[in-house]
Order: sequence, then C-alpha cells, then structure tokens
Amino acid sequence: MTCSNKNILLNGGFRQGLRPWEGKNIKRVQNPVVSGDASLLLGSSSSEPSVLKQRIQTDHLESSCAYYLYFRLLNASPNQYRPTIFATVVYFDSHGKWLRATPLMITLPQPKALRFSPYFTIVPSPPKGTRSISVVFSLNKGKVFVDYIRLASHKV
Repeated sequence: MTCSNKNILLNGGFRQGLRPWEGKNIKRVQNPVVSGDASLLLGSSSSEPSVLKQRIQTDHLESSCAYYLYFRLLNASPNQYRPTIFATVVYFDSHGKWLRATPLMITLPQPKALRFSPYFTIVPSPPKGTRSISVVFSLNKGKVFVDYIRLASHKV
C-alpha cells in the first residue's frame, strides 16, 4: 500500500484563524518572521501552562503507514530562557480510550536570529481500532511561537 503523505490536520498554519485548534494561554498573532502571515503564541505572563490541541475523528487512517508530525518553533522567551515544550500524538479508540501516545520533548535554544526551527517526530502506525487522533503541544513556562503543524502518513 502506498502512503499518501496527506496532511490530516486542519489549519496547521493558522491562516484561517484558530479553529479547529483549541487550548489555554494561546493566541493567534502576526508571524514574527514572515510579514502578512499568522502564527500561534503559546505562553503568557501568568504561571499557568499553555496547551494547544486538535483532535481528528477518522475511520480512514493509513494503517500500514507511520505518521510524521512536522512543526516549526521559535523561542520568544526573555533573558536567555530555554523553555521545554512537549509535542504529543495520541491514538484513541471509539470510546475515547488511549491506545498509544508518542511524546516528544524539546528544550528550545535561544535563537541567534529571528527564525523558526523545524522539528519532526515519527509516530508509529495507528493500532487496530483507532478512531481519532489528538495532537497536543504543552508548555509550562516561557513563550514559544508554533507554526506549520502537519501530520502526514509515510511509508514504514
């Protein structure tokens, strides 16, 4: 079976607003690098953590393919602070029970220049019975721009 490499997430560049993304301590803002483009800022001056998530209901996953989660990050934290962000992909069954989670932890460097850094993680093929997928970004402290989020199938 071939893998389509089709992005199954919606609005990963935040060009159409925030929906269907949701979360806490998040804000759609002007992209700090690309004029006229949008980005999402995680973090605030409060001590509350930030969470960004999207859940996709689907019966049409490519079960013989792995999925790659691609995204770009830019550390916007002050004073040389290096925040740690978690990017997690979770497969759920039809009852909302976790079947598998693939977390990725990244400690971001302070950028030498104003630019996004690309990241990706390989997510194993969906287990039998998968009916939805969640992509979650969480940040406990600091400010981080996130953009160009994509979850796409690839040949194993």
